[in-house]
Amino acid sequence: MAELRAYCHIDRMQPQFASLFASSCRGFLSVEGMASLFVEVLPGVEINRLADISLKVTNSKPGEMIVERRYGMMEIHSFEREEVIHAGQMILEELGLKEEDRIAPSILSASIINRIDPYQAVIINRNSKGMLILGGDDVYLLEVTPAAYSSIAANEAEKHCDVRLVDIRFFGAAGRIYLAGSESEIQAAAQRIAETMKELKGRKQ
Repeated sequence: MAELRAYCHIDRMQPQFASLFASSCRGFLSVEGMASLFVEVLPGVEINRLADISLKVTNSKPGEMIVERRYGMMEIHSFEREEVIHAGQMILEELGLKEEDRIAPSILSASIINRIDPYQAVIINRNSKGMLILGGDDVYLLEVTPAAYSSIAANEAEKHCDVRLVDIRFFGAAGRIYLAGSESEIQAAAQRIAETMKELKGRKQ
């Protein structure tokens, strides 16, 4: 039986998040306004079977499926929110679990760099795929586990705050996001992300 590590529903993809995800996903591209579901399981190979179930019973489209040494992660999306919700319910039924049986997110690190040095901004930008950090920006850094929860963290920050999504990693041992903006907006984003992570109920790791 597969272990449900992360189950993360996004009601409406924000413009930057949808574009950044689409720029690197290997499946069907996502655009602003779509609903999305990220699922992470252990062992990783089980994600193939769960993806098959969710795609056969709904019109949701797969954006990504990654099978790593330990974990498996999938993302599906659709303009019809009900399709994504139904797909998620089929996955949970197959596992014999409820949404609350997922692992609750754990923030490994959350920090803010005030008025980042231009040289450091350039170094980070060279490894990012999203918006640029400019010298003097405030930068928010998050590392969270399970990794898939970085998706909703980034999307919620963009939904509620005027920030730039610089980079996101939503699979692997830990998820990461980089945000840039003004001091006040980065502080607000940090607070919103902390609140969002607390709202995602689940079991302890």
